[in-house]
Amino acid sequence: MKLAYGEDLAWVHHDGFGAFARRSAPGLLALFRDAGIESGRVVDLGCGSGIWAAALGRAGYDAHGIDSSRHMIALAREVAPAATLVNESLWSAELPPCRAVTSLGECVNYLFDGKKDRRATRSFFRRVHAALEPGGVFAFDFAEPGRSRGGYRGFTEGAGWSIQYDVSENARRTVLVRRIVVFRRAGETWRRSEETHELRLFRAPDLAGQLREAGFRARIVRGYGEFRFPPSYAAIIARKPAKGGGPARSDAVGCEV
Repeated sequence: MKLAYGEDLAWVHHDGFGAFARRSAPGLLALFRDAGIESGRVVDLGCGSGIWAAALGRAGYDAHGIDSSRHMIALAREVAPAATLVNESLWSAELPPCRAVTSLGECVNYLFDGKKDRRATRSFFRRVHAALEPGGVFAFDFAEPGRSRGGYRGFTEGAGWSIQYDVSENARRTVLVRRIVVFRRAGETWRRSEETHELRLFRAPDLAGQLREAGFRARIVRGYGEFRFPPSYAAIIARKPAKGGGPARSDAVGCEV
């Protein structure tokens, strides 16, 4: 597995880029309530530093976070001490029985542990379906083709850190590449680290179709509640039919755009 959020980048992500999880929380909690899910276990795949897991705990849920970065898990143990936390890839971790599954911040796109082809995503969706109780919800977001068309460079800094990034997109391979350089203060000096992240870009209708094949009812959305996503970014809200609810149908759900 490629380096995935080492110590310094994990901290920078938590300190400077946690807004996505915070802004997603109200809409997701409302979604759970609307689905009649007001308590119980919620599995968060790619839990990062535990911001969403902590919000789940405050709302009365039992958070079960999974992340491939041991440094993210270390942060999550401080941010969400009541959560169950597992250092493993979301693509291979055992998923416990649960009422809902989430994956925030394009975690399903990352290619840290190999190619993500249709066989891998279909198997992944079947595993999530098997873990969910009838009526359970699976909500996840992801980057689509065009997310960084033309590429760009950027620079961000915070207290005791700075980050530079160079982003490009290969339209033919539907892969986005982020080259990241982190500087973090260490006592009287600064240390430097680098990571390169590759992301497989998914088309929302294709993933929705695979989810329906796995037994879900699925709809594509462009935000969680009032929090709206940037262009070429989507989420899917999938639901395992309740007992006696019949099989999933492609016409059983709407598509919010």
